[in-house]
Amino acid sequence: MRVLALLATALPLGLGLLAGSAFAEDIDCGAHVTTAQTAIDKVTDDMKGMEKMPKDQLRSVQGLLDEAKKTLDGARHTCDQPKGDADRARAIARAEAARGSAEAADILHWHYMKSGGSMSGMSGMSGMKK
Repeated sequence: MRVLALLATALPLGLGLLAGSAFAEDIDCGAHVTTAQTAIDKVTDDMKGMEKMPKDQLRSVQGLLDEAKKTLDGARHTCDQPKGDADRARAIARAEAARGSAEAADILHWHYMKSGGSMSGMSGMSGMKK
């Protein structure tokens, strides 16, 4: 009987510890930081050679891209030095915000390119659809 009572107490406790550590591993802020960096790199690459773009449009796209980079720096810092799971979650939120700003910059860039009619010769760019 004592063995059963001990097992009945120890088993849920052990499972709880396993679940807790599995949960901590699920909060992988590094993967989100990497995804955001990839989105920023794509837009940065697509923007190369766009100096002839109207300056106000270039500033708008670059502003979103700069915002993405700044937000990602904060996410990276929080992810690299978390004080706990809540910090990892905050890093994920910041990384996703950075990715969103990068994607918005990409959308705006392609909108300007399509509406400007200067799409010829750009089919090799990473974001172009044929």
